[in-house]
Amino acid sequence: MRHDLKSPIVAAVSGTLAVNILPSGMRCGVETGMVRDQAGSARNGSAVAVSSSSSSHWVDNLVAGGTASLCSKLVLQPLDIAKTILQASAEVRGSYSNLAQCLAGIVRDGGIPKLYTGFIASVAVSAPSSAVFVACYECSKNAIERASSSFPAPFQTLEDFVPLLAAAVGNVAASVVRVPPEVIKQRVQAGIYRDIFQATRAVWATEGLPGFYCGYSMQVARDIPYSALQFMTFEYLKKRYSHRENLHMDQKNSKRLVHDLCIGALAGAVACTLTTPLDVAKTRVMTQNPSDPLVYMGLQATLQKIWLEEGIAGFGRGMVPRVLYKVGSSICSLLSVL
Repeated sequence: MRHDLKSPIVAAVSGTLAVNILPSGMRCGVETGMVRDQAGSARNGSAVAVSSSSSSHWVDNLVAGGTASLCSKLVLQPLDIAKTILQASAEVRGSYSNLAQCLAGIVRDGGIPKLYTGFIASVAVSAPSSAVFVACYECSKNAIERASSSFPAPFQTLEDFVPLLAAAVGNVAASVVRVPPEVIKQRVQAGIYRDIFQATRAVWATEGLPGFYCGYSMQVARDIPYSALQFMTFEYLKKRYSHRENLHMDQKNSKRLVHDLCIGALAGAVACTLTTPLDVAKTRVMTQNPSDPLVYMGLQATLQKIWLEEGIAGFGRGMVPRVLYKVGSSICSLLSVL
């Protein structure tokens, strides 16, 4: 059972569609349909026609992926800043207790442009981090599959988990690119710095290179279980509704894609919900003011401090905007490929 990504170019450009939204199984299903369609074209036409079609398809995916990524961030960036503020410490969060209060307060204090704080950093990191993820995912997946082929027969069933292991490697590598802009973005969103340029200069001057990787381990600790939960939920839902999926096999590829994206959005929502405590801990560490004594240090210590000070409610902060962001990204991606 193989779970292949779509074109790395599409993943690198869109990020949202190929990495954050679609589990490997879904990408495999969509790709399989495309390969089947292209194979049919090859039987009925010349090689030149197929090559032309593939080139056109590549360009279409490039444009669609880039459009999906940009549009999703334009529409959903307010949810990202609301999530950051709601998850941050009480000093940053103030009296905000829910999404509506937070968004209204941001607009009241800084107007509509304030909702797009950190937008440049979000856009800048999307393509390179997705490209690193895809490259490392593919390399590690191929290496693991080659190694697993020599395992005894009872252990060869573990090949179904190859995408999980490969995604873990991809997330560790991609976080090297993701974390510095994330630190800058969240500190600007938390009001520690005026803009990303001031933040970049300040972090370099006061903390050096390690400052840009504040919270790196927590980013990885969040992304790996997120990928695993998303993948397992997606596979469960695919099997649960396999009889419905079979009805789509003879229909247009776009209809199957709608079906898979809906399941992927639900799987992403489940993974978001269950990993929110880890996301809260990451935000607390990243949004600490470096000029003040550090309060949150290490994943376990941060989780314990949140529990002692805020109880179970502290682990759920920012859950609503985070889930809405992921589901909204899936919708934007869906609209771009139909």
